[in-house]
Amino acid sequence: MPEPADHSSFADPLNIDHLKASLRTRAFGQVLRYTPSTTSTNADALLALQQPSATPTPHGSVFLTECQTAGRGRRGRTWHSPPQGNIYTSVIVLPAPGTTRVGPWLSWIPLFAALATADALVAATGLPISVKWPNDLLVERKKIGGILCEQTSRPDKTIAVVIGIGLNINAPLDSFPEELKAGATTLAAEAGRLVDRAALLTELFLRLEQRLDGLLTDGPTGMIDEYTQRCSTLGRTVRVSLEQERIVEGVAESIGPDGCLRVRVSSDSAQPPSPSLLEVRSAEVVHLRG
Repeated sequence: MPEPADHSSFADPLNIDHLKASLRTRAFGQVLRYTPSTTSTNADALLALQQPSATPTPHGSVFLTECQTAGRGRRGRTWHSPPQGNIYTSVIVLPAPGTTRVGPWLSWIPLFAALATADALVAATGLPISVKWPNDLLVERKKIGGILCEQTSRPDKTIAVVIGIGLNINAPLDSFPEELKAGATTLAAEAGRLVDRAALLTELFLRLEQRLDGLLTDGPTGMIDEYTQRCSTLGRTVRVSLEQERIVEGVAESIGPDGCLRVRVSSDSAQPPSPSLLEVRSAEVVHLRG
């Protein structure tokens, strides 16, 4: 077990000047809008994309805060976002000018954003980070982060995607609500030391840019194997909650060509039963023990 981290300075504010100076990206973070507190960085990014302007918010723009008062998670949930040394950020992703076939990469953005985030966390800590399909970040079986991707259109009808990332970094575990303590953790708790958030963000923006540039240029093929190796859902027995209160259980077998999760069904609450191999694209997926 790691030694407990000293959290005496966990609330120190981010050094934004140092972060900007250390960026190694072409676009990601080169436009960076920081505020100490906001309702939601995703909401801020979506609002910026909707504003008519002679200089539209560019690809790779980053929204960053120390505290979210109404952080958003997947499937309408809230994201616990205290002002305690964590990371809450959103990045705007736009297709290159002239791109006409955006469909093939849209469904993969959440998965490869998770893969890039896992890459950055491993580089920063050496911890065994895995991805729970589609885009939760785990250490062993405990959650340290999540990703919320939201699609919109700018006034010129250009498709845009906002990638929101929330990571538990240096917050003390006793600051978590009771309902989260059993299933969540932080990088500091697992590594036994505080983590330099500015250095982690520098690595995160670089990894995101590299992964998504590859996706937008070459498609997902070259990265599917890497995602599969990182995905701890595969090979596990899972419970999948679908629409209309339908629940299935089975073994998560593989990732489909559009990023869906293929589940070999063993039980199904629906009548008649589903096909033996179910392709899951939007659902609540729970890892079952054993």
